Amino acid sequence: MNKVKGLRFWSTVLLFGALWGIAEATVGYVLHFLPALIAGSIMFPFAGVILYYVHKKTNRLDAMLMTGIVAAAIKGVNLLMPQYSVFKTINPMISIVFESLMVTAFVGLFVSSKKKSLFYALPIASVTWRLLYLGYMGIQYAATDFLAAQLQSFGAMVSFVVLEGILSAALAIGLGLAVGGMKKIHPVHIRLRFSYSLLTVALAVVLTILL
Repeated sequence: MNKVKGLRFWSTVLLFGALWGIAEATVGYVLHFLPALIAGSIMFPFAGVILYYVHKKTNRLDAMLMTGIVAAAIKGVNLLMPQYSVFKTINPMISIVFESLMVTAFVGLFVSSKKKSLFYALPIASVTWRLLYLGYMGIQYAATDFLAAQLQSFGAMVSFVVLEGILSAALAIGLGLAVGGMKKIHPVHIRLRFSYSLLTVALAVVLTILL
């Protein structure tokens, strides 16, 4: 990777990772006031669409995964804030990593279908990352005796994986199509500059601390 391509790669990763971090800080804050089923379905659409467009811009699967790591690292700033419990920060970070892994895996699997990859990758990723998260919460319960709400009954597990997963996937596809439609009507050309990306990361960190 030459210097120009390297800067473009990291500018893309940092910019979109920061946008994800901003969504986590702002939209995530509002979600506390919404019903659990709706709140639990909202963040994945932002993540899925962000990762999808990272792949479109870079044509690299590792860019998607690195974008998720940047977003998780921004969320990790809360570990430095004593008013938050450790798990209240670590659990969302794990979610971000699982979402990134699954979207990356299934976009990679269906990338040959081009336009249809959005319809295939996001629904499957929406369900599978939740299965991984249930496994993680099971390990956490075994280690700490903390029983997450998602594990408290079979109905809760089905609701988290299936109902929220399908609703979240539908919202992700709708958001992706809406963004794609808006780009056709009003094309937006993002100027990828490393300095701009760093400033966006700084903004995401500040919002994470304040909210």
